[in-house]
Amino acid sequence: MKLKEHFRRNIQLAVPVMITQAGQIFVNVVDSVMVGKLGTDFDHVINPTLSKLSLAAVTLGNSVFMMMLVFAFGFSFALSPLIAAADAQKEEKEVRSYFVHRLVLNISLSVLLIIVLIFAKPLMFLLKQPQEVVEIAIPYISIMTYSMLPLMIFQTFRQFSEGLSLTIPITFATILGNILNVFLNYGWIYGNMGFPRLEVEGAAWGTFFSRIFMLLLLILVLSRFPKTKHYLSKLNFKKFSKHHFKQLYTIGIPTGLTSFFEVSAFAVASFLCGYTFLGTPEDFNLAKINLAAHQISINLVSTTFMLCTGIGVAATVRIGNQLGLKDYHTLREAGWSCILMVITFMTFCGIFFILLRVPLSEIYTNEENVISLASKLLVVGALFQLSDGLQLVILGALRGMRDVKIPSIISFISYWGITIPICAILAIYFEMRALGVWIGLGIGLTVAAVQLLFRYHQQTKKLIDSHKTKKINLN
Repeated sequence: MKLKEHFRRNIQLAVPVMITQAGQIFVNVVDSVMVGKLGTDFDHVINPTLSKLSLAAVTLGNSVFMMMLVFAFGFSFALSPLIAAADAQKEEKEVRSYFVHRLVLNISLSVLLIIVLIFAKPLMFLLKQPQEVVEIAIPYISIMTYSMLPLMIFQTFRQFSEGLSLTIPITFATILGNILNVFLNYGWIYGNMGFPRLEVEGAAWGTFFSRIFMLLLLILVLSRFPKTKHYLSKLNFKKFSKHHFKQLYTIGIPTGLTSFFEVSAFAVASFLCGYTFLGTPEDFNLAKINLAAHQISINLVSTTFMLCTGIGVAATVRIGNQLGLKDYHTLREAGWSCILMVITFMTFCGIFFILLRVPLSEIYTNEENVISLASKLLVVGALFQLSDGLQLVILGALRGMRDVKIPSIISFISYWGITIPICAILAIYFEMRALGVWIGLGIGLTVAAVQLLFRYHQQTKKLIDSHKTKKINLN
């Protein structure tokens, strides 16, 4: 297969997913932008300190929530490659069985993580963060926590649809869900259109109801879509298999841990940005500035990262299909074509952030100190864009090959063995705060990307060599 054909197939799978991911990130971006406008000329209540205080609270709230959510998402990613392989082999019963087992696991995990988050919230007061920020962040987390259940059910249907190479229904549901989120945010954050003024809590309520809407809409669309309707109309919730559960958690747990290691490193990074050294009013103010700048920058770089998820999904599905067909040469080529795509895409994104770092920061807030720091962080973020996208896509490729244990170990070493210690030393010992944190993140991501790239080369070469040996032995 020529490179042009690989790109065509990658784009067919990736673009709808990228639009979907853009939609999901848009929720966080909209929440941050609208929260950042509290107390400004955009709002009918003028309070100069409310903007950075609210942004800082959303930063902390999302840091805690996202650690759990990303683990849950990673755990659910096992479904796509298994569906892709079963669909390629025309094993309809296997497709249905994997979906049912995954749905049960995702609901159970959601309930468990909701309980964990409920008991974990008070611990935020022990992490030397500005108290007024924590007091606003906790109600935000409380509401966001309960949105995990509809979101994880949505994720089950999403992974099922993506495994069948059907991405349009997900895109449709996500776009409409985001439109609803903007509408609800406008009402609840500022108290417009007869809604009560809830400020930061309003952003959480908008997200909660938009996620319920997305789930119901996706179920409706998939129940009408010919291919998915065929599968969903004959689901069996009476028969469960230890074998199917084992396959899902054997892939899902390492994948979930891989995602958790990375996002937890970013969560720790947020707490390091808000670390208070002296406990003075000036120190608290500096912590708020660093947290707000970190939130703006992480919001922007996360957008491009999540867009890369589309290329990662393309890699997972295409490699999962070729693994099912035992066409290892095409499998390797498909993976390398996805790697080349993400390198090109993230290079352009990095240049974009460097050139527009100040105007992009100004979208979120009018605070000059926050804008100045966020602009510096975006330059650092632009430099590690390539590493960030590369490691994501390679993880997707390896997941398609069902190679998840070693990548999980690589992620743990890169983020907890390298990233967090460097971030802590630069942020606290050298008192570089957010800037030191971002330098540490860049180093850790680069280490992870290099190791995973070598792993992919090694594993695909091993598959091809092993297949050749079998052919020789048969002849």
